[in-house]
Amino acid sequence: MKSKFALFLLVCVVAYIGISFMEGSGSVPVRYNTLTDSSRIMFSLPPEKYYESDLVLPKPPRLKAYSAIVVDNRTNQILYQKKADVKRPIASITKLLAALVLVETEFDLTSKIKISRWDARTSSSSRLKVGEKFLAKDLFYAALIASDNRAIRALARSGDMPYKEFVKLMNKTAKTLGLDSTRVVDPSGIYSRNISTASDCARLLNYALRYPIIRAALSCRKYEFRSLNHKLLHRVNNTNRLLKSSWEVVGGKTGYISASGFCLAVKMKDDHKADITTVVLGTPSNNYRFSETRKIASWAFESLAMKSAQRGH
Repeated sequence: MKSKFALFLLVCVVAYIGISFMEGSGSVPVRYNTLTDSSRIMFSLPPEKYYESDLVLPKPPRLKAYSAIVVDNRTNQILYQKKADVKRPIASITKLLAALVLVETEFDLTSKIKISRWDARTSSSSRLKVGEKFLAKDLFYAALIASDNRAIRALARSGDMPYKEFVKLMNKTAKTLGLDSTRVVDPSGIYSRNISTASDCARLLNYALRYPIIRAALSCRKYEFRSLNHKLLHRVNNTNRLLKSSWEVVGGKTGYISASGFCLAVKMKDDHKADITTVVLGTPSNNYRFSETRKIASWAFESLAMKSAQRGH
């Protein structure tokens, strides 16, 4: 009996070590589940299309964003839209599409990748130094949490396909998902030729959040990891300030280049479990993308609560 109990403990310890190894050096645990046949079918389905709302809603607030959309995820109805189908640069929201390609091609989380001079070229600011080596999982988190351009570039060029093929696959993925207004030329979003619409961005975010590792990264407030060769500790904070709000933020992604203005896509829930996705593109400042999202999200949640009360739900 004692020997069986000891064997049981040994199995538990080995399993725990294995899970810890998969979590890498970061501060947030993630479960990487093998997809079942039913979940493979779910992931193969394109994101839902959105429809005009049949609700009579209060007058929405005025937004300074160039384009915007708010969707009720329980009904797939559009609660608010402003030029939601106009194509424009989306900056680092592009990284959602790159992350999708990485996950759907089952990239190796434990592979070791060195930051190259090419990764650093025109990459904006980054804590990752040329010559530092990292686990792929840590670069994945840095790319989505801190919107690090060097991290996503290094991941894109280090997989099983040439970099140009990776970008082609990003566009093919967008087409497969029915994101017909989305075209990209690189995985980071630094070029103004990475274009989409507010409507496409909402659908892209909702689809990407089906994957646990993407959802975990986009909802993670801060993350710590070390380079493998220099042992430097890196701390990154999420660029999405709404993670500190009173709402349950399922995940979100920021974006900015001068051509795009300040952008933000967020999926969130309130205390009544109303579930919405908001996108604002082309706001005039970093503060505005958050204040405008708060403003339109508050209006949406209050409107849905009012309609629910009227129906007696």
